This record gives sequence, structure tokens and C-alpha cells, in this order.
Amino acid sequence: MKARSLILLLIISFVWALSSPSSAAAQTPITFGAPSHDIDFPDYMTFEIAASSSAGQIVSAQLVYWVPSEVSLSTSLTREDLEFSPSSSVHLSFFMDTEGLTSFPSTPYQYYFIVEDSAGNTAHSPEYSIRYDDTRYDWDVFENDDVAVWTHNRPNSFGQSVFEIANRALAAQYPLFQVEITYQIRIIIYNNSVEFAEWHAVRTNAVGGEASPGIGVTTQIVSLGGLNQLWLNDVIPHEISHLYFAQAASNPKVAIPNWLNEGVATYNEFTDNSGRLLEVERLGQQGELTPLSSLDQGFGRLVDEDRFRIAYSESLSAVTYMVETYGEEGLANLLSIYKSGIGGDEAFLTAFGVDMTEFELGWAAWLGIPEGMYIIPTAWPMPTFRPSPTPYIIGAAPASTPAPSGPDAEPSPTPSSATDPEREDSDTVTGFFSAMLFVGGFTCLSFLLLIFVLWWLNRRRSKA
Repeated sequence: MKARSLILLLIISFVWALSSPSSAAAQTPITFGAPSHDIDFPDYMTFEIAASSSAGQIVSAQLVYWVPSEVSLSTSLTREDLEFSPSSSVHLSFFMDTEGLTSFPSTPYQYYFIVEDSAGNTAHSPEYSIRYDDTRYDWDVFENDDVAVWTHNRPNSFGQSVFEIANRALAAQYPLFQVEITYQIRIIIYNNSVEFAEWHAVRTNAVGGEASPGIGVTTQIVSLGGLNQLWLNDVIPHEISHLYFAQAASNPKVAIPNWLNEGVATYNEFTDNSGRLLEVERLGQQGELTPLSSLDQGFGRLVDEDRFRIAYSESLSAVTYMVETYGEEGLANLLSIYKSGIGGDEAFLTAFGVDMTEFELGWAAWLGIPEGMYIIPTAWPMPTFRPSPTPYIIGAAPASTPAPSGPDAEPSPTPSSATDPEREDSDTVTGFFSAMLFVGGFTCLSFLLLIFVLWWLNRRRSKA
């Protein structure tokens, strides 16, 4: 009996030794030191580590990094070959140049190194994490497990006020979304538009803030003026709504109407928006609304600033109708259907029993628009873009209901000047006018060709 127990113990010990990570790690001659970083936001960040091999010289190395997403299971890995002089001990470094790009503050990065030596041994370092924080300021942080508010050069009472509004918004919005935000939201407050603009590739004074649901971060401009409380009661719940919305509905296979996301965010603001709802009702009865189907992809700021503002109010009105007709549970059900991978008319039919056109006509009837006055669809004559989740300001918190502007920001996994799929830039306008010039030129050539053919036919007829 004792011999059998001893044999069983030896087998268990052998299996454990084979599966033990420390045992496997001890077999490689390549070792790594502790990682280090140098951050100079928004211009650059470095990834550094020491590596050595007892079996030969280290001859090649790579850095593999990615931005983990809070709302998507897919990640995009970037591999960078590292330059160094072969040696048994090397210092590995990668310089990430972000100067002139839009680099969202507090973007999280995960990474590891791969090293190979001259004896053919290959080793992976452990995975490390770092955030590309804004290092320009000394930040005061107010936080719990759900929210972290970052402020600088402001009284503690200000940061505490933002913190309280954020926690109140989280609690108030849960019944609408019926999901838990599974990460700590980070809210970064800038004191003026200059601080905010310095980390953007395209700078403008017309943006009050941005949300990045993928990394769970929002940024806002809150000036040193005296209207902050009114502004904060709009912008903080609005931004948190975008993060909630992404958690509840985001699916890379599904296109969700932009008016729905913006309408829900405006619906969740603490400010009384009854005046905006009355304005939409009046405009609808006068036949001056833009159909929701034309706001699926954007709000068309390039067409008319006032129409851009009204688009937010229309979206708010449509969501208000949705909640009054189908209840908050109906909206939560629609978002969960999007999350499951169902979009378009099928999502509305599953949630409400009507397709998107029928829903839109129901909303028009709810507004009191006479039948036949509301036409679907009306296309924008110029390119649209995804609007900002925050209202429009110029360097200060507004005194009255502001008009929204700016693009939703979703940072790219790697610094790049390429257009992110969640944003559009000025190239849209350039492309539009290039297309118009091409179409115009083609039309003129076709017209000249037609005149020549008619002249030639007439000349042949005359000879005959």
C-alpha cells in the first residue's frame, strides 16, 4: 500500500513539474530585466527592456503591442522590429512617435518582447501594461471603483463636484441600459480649448469634448468661468451615456444609427430639454425636419450649423418617443439585439414589431406632423460626419443650450495618420469636391462629344 502511494506521488510530482511555468522558463537561456518607459505626451512614448542570453548573442528582437478594448473582443496587434547591435546582453528600445497625431490621453497599451539568440533560442517576455497619460500637468484624481475624475489646477471642490455628478449619472442610467459598465470610467477635465487641442491632429475651437468607449475614457473642456455647474450637468451624463451605450450595444458587425446613440446621450442629460422637444414639434409641423434616415451616418455640420444643432434635438425627440411608446425596457431590448449581431430593420422588427421606416412615421405622427408632409428619405447634399458626444462651445462653458459639434473619437490601436473607421477628417471634403470636379468634367466632355456626333451626322446627311 505504501509503495503504491509512493508511486502515485512520484507521478503527480512529475506531471506538475512538466506543467509548471517556472520549470519551462528555467529551460530557456534568455532572460529579461524590468521594463521602463519614457512618456512625453502628446509627442512620444518609449518602450524599453534589457535582455540577455547565456547561450550566445541576441540577434533579433520584436515589440508586439496593442490597445485592449473595453467593448470589443477583437484586437489588432502591431509588431515592430527593433534595431540593436548583437550581443549577449542588449538594451531594447522602441520610440513611438505621436507628434502631430491625435493621441487620446490615457490610452492603455499592452505589450511584450520577443527575443531570439544565435543558438536559435526564442523567448517571450511577460505581458506588460501602460497608459499613455497626459504628462503635461500634475493631476488631482477623485476616484472609486466605478469612476476616476482627473483635474488639474482646480479647487478640490470642483473635482468633487464632477465626481458626484458622474456617480449620479451612472446610477441614473443603469435602468435605461440594463448593463453594468465593467471597467473604471476615466473622466479627464481640461481647463481650456488650447490644452485640449494640443493632442489633436486637427485643431478646432468648436469641440467641447470627446468620448472613447473602446478605452473607457472621456475628455471635456470645462473653462474657469462661472457656468460650470450647468455645463457639467449636461456634458458628464452625456459622455457617460456614450460609454454605457457602447457596452450595451456595440458589435463590429452591426451599424447602429448615429441619431440613436446621440439621442440617448442627450436624453440622459440632467438639464431640462423640454424646450428642445417643443422646437422639434414646431419644426415638424412646419415641414422643416430632416428625416432620421438621413441622420444614420452623421449630422451634416458642413451643410448648416443650425441644422446640425437641430439634428441633436431631433434625435432626442425620437428617443423620447421610443421610450414613451415602448418603455425603457424596449430601448434596452433594442440595444441588446444590436449587441447580438442583428441590425437594420430586423433589429427594430424584433424589438418593436415595426421596421425603421414605420418607427419613423410613428414618430412623425406623434409630433403632430400631417400625413404626407414627412418624406423619407432626404439625402444631405454634402458629406456628413459622426458628431461629437459633447455640445458645442468656444473656449468656455455655455450659458444656454449649446450646439454640438466635432467627431467622436475612437483611438487607433497604433499611432497612424490613417483615418480611423470611427472618424472622418477634412479629406472627406477634399474627396467630395474632387468627385464633383470629375463628374463635372465628364459631363462637359460627354456634351461636347454629343455635339460633334450631331454635327457629323448632319454633315453626312447634307452630302447625301
